[in-house]
Amino acid sequence: MRRLVLLLFVILIGSSFTTARAQAVNCVAGKLTAPASGVEHACNNVTLLGHMPAADMGQATRLNDIWGWSDTETNLEVVLSGWADGVSVIDVTDPTKPAYIALIPKTAGTSASTWRDIKVYKNHAYIVSEAPNHGVQVVDLTALRGHSGPRQVLLPVTTYTEVSKVHNIVINEETGFAYAVGSNGPSVGGGVGQTCGGGLHSINISVPGAPVFAGCITDLRSARGYTHDSQCVIYRGPDTAHTGKEICFSSNENSISIADVSSKMSPVFLGLGKYANAQYVHQAWLSEDQKYLFQNDELDENRLVVPTTRTLVWDVADLDDPVLVKEYFSAVTSIDHNHYVKGNMLYQSNYIDGLRILDISDPKNPFETAFFDTHPATITSVWDGTWSNYPYLSSGAVAVSSDPGGVYLVCLAGQSCIGQRVDKEDEDVLPTSIELNPAYPNPFNPSTNIPFTLSESTTVRVTVSDALGREVAVLIDTRMMSAGSHVTEFSGANLPSGTYLVRLEAMGIVKTRQIVLLK
Repeated sequence: MRRLVLLLFVILIGSSFTTARAQAVNCVAGKLTAPASGVEHACNNVTLLGHMPAADMGQATRLNDIWGWSDTETNLEVVLSGWADGVSVIDVTDPTKPAYIALIPKTAGTSASTWRDIKVYKNHAYIVSEAPNHGVQVVDLTALRGHSGPRQVLLPVTTYTEVSKVHNIVINEETGFAYAVGSNGPSVGGGVGQTCGGGLHSINISVPGAPVFAGCITDLRSARGYTHDSQCVIYRGPDTAHTGKEICFSSNENSISIADVSSKMSPVFLGLGKYANAQYVHQAWLSEDQKYLFQNDELDENRLVVPTTRTLVWDVADLDDPVLVKEYFSAVTSIDHNHYVKGNMLYQSNYIDGLRILDISDPKNPFETAFFDTHPATITSVWDGTWSNYPYLSSGAVAVSSDPGGVYLVCLAGQSCIGQRVDKEDEDVLPTSIELNPAYPNPFNPSTNIPFTLSESTTVRVTVSDALGREVAVLIDTRMMSAGSHVTEFSGANLPSGTYLVRLEAMGIVKTRQIVLLK
């Protein structure tokens, strides 16, 4: 028995880093081949930067949620990929060289689970599962700093036990509150055990290692008061009556619930969004100006009430009266799952049809601008493929979890998504003679400053391109410039909101930075 346990431990943990050193591959004529697996994928307008197969991340099975963490002290960047028995930590500082560096095991004594969810606050990961008695694991990610050698096993600094089985966890980083959603079963530790009817179970995490129950937010106007997912924000949108309040936009199975949760013990329920043929209101995400809400319905495709994958767009400019203004239908028929907004793009994980990227510059008229099919194999289950994605890596890469394929790191064509880490063997040969520094302000409206430095006099060209790689501005057109610090200005007054790429060319070197125009 001991040998069997030891063998399983070695398989799950391993004795050294697992690294898929995949060269970036562009999508050509609608196809690309992943170097780590040799599998051909359908695609459009993307580059595959890296791929970590499930077999190389602890023999991971039933991959599910994914989130990320960027360490501002060391520039380490990781993705946290959930699966049946825990969370695999993958170093994606250089997304072309993903490395499996740590495992966070499930709560001791609990069963494997198809559902595991992760969010991050103040360098701590908060992990929930639908396995009984799992609770909320709180893991200090700074333990990864400076680590080398054998792969780590990260154990929680504490486990919050006032909940047992939890479907999902939501965190508002501005307020320091977490919300366990879809919780059920008695508390692990025999305490108050507030399941909150499956609604928002609020937790004060301002001290990350000492979470404290803060109250229930249960909207009984919904089917059963159950919340499947939510996004909670400090409100800065157009409804000025609620400016500065903490507002949660919740997907409650049969409706969208909007609530002022500034007081956790006395929440105020605002608008309720309902629509015809609702099958399962699964998840929704706000536009960055907080005027629109993009929602998916997980079961409408599977139950054949819609012809193809449907995305619902709500105008939430009046929080008391959300209005459905658009039903966008894609060309595919897969089940839509988690999706997230970054700039003017909506990144959708649509199971067997992979990552679909919609341009939402005009929120009422979204259109698909790119995709990457993570699951090109013969369809065996409509639930295979990509469960979720994380588009907020500082490198610009998008991390996509897909079962059984693993974790993929992709980049929109025309963008630069390469991280800042320099491998030891490369540090002597990589040029450091020019620098393109962060723009300020960023996001901006309508103009921003683009600073850069030159170590010697040279010819310089600085341009700006949109998300499709189209050049929209030439800021410096092949001009000789002296050594030292320089600043050039970019105005987006005549351009739509969105993510743009600044490109600096000098001395045969190219540097890029992303900027976000937010009108």
